[in-house]
Amino acid sequence: MKKNRTGTKKFPALILFLLGFLAGNLIPNIIWKAKWQQKTWASVYFLSTFAGKNTGNIEYLKEILKYRGVFYLLNIICGFSVFGAPLAVITLLGSGLYAGMIMTVSILEFGFAGGVIGMGLLLPQYLFYIPVWLYSMEQEWIMSSEIWKNKGLIFGKISMYLRRMTFAFLLYFLGILVECFVNPWIISKILEYI
Repeated sequence: MKKNRTGTKKFPALILFLLGFLAGNLIPNIIWKAKWQQKTWASVYFLSTFAGKNTGNIEYLKEILKYRGVFYLLNIICGFSVFGAPLAVITLLGSGLYAGMIMTVSILEFGFAGGVIGMGLLLPQYLFYIPVWLYSMEQEWIMSSEIWKNKGLIFGKISMYLRRMTFAFLLYFLGILVECFVNPWIISKILEYI
């Protein structure tokens, strides 16, 4: 790991996300050529995204909050334990993998139009999610690393960690609102033109 000016190791958040994204691009291509050239992955994802949901309402917001908020809360809590550092790495790799797979499967399934739909599924909320993941997982890793080093929990570090994670969650919540109320509109416009 790279060291920063103070001589401590810097968390490679962006590299981990990009490695996950790369894996998310490669895995479907390998599987697609080997076995699964049926119209399943993207179709199932698109159907599950839109089927039976009244997008743009409070119920949809609750569902997104339940899915994304609970996992984010788990990351905050794990920051106070030795499980935070590995979970931060797994979260970044998994997030990159998820984004990469959506894009790749969309393109493999539907060609250029699928690429546009895949982008529509990720934007504009991922403009909030990605920076928040990079920042908050680094904070989680730093806090958890203190536990790994047996330095214990110091009240000043705990309050700073909670302030930073709360600020990150506010941006994350803004991304959730965008996913709930703006993204369905964008996708409906994309589907009109395609």
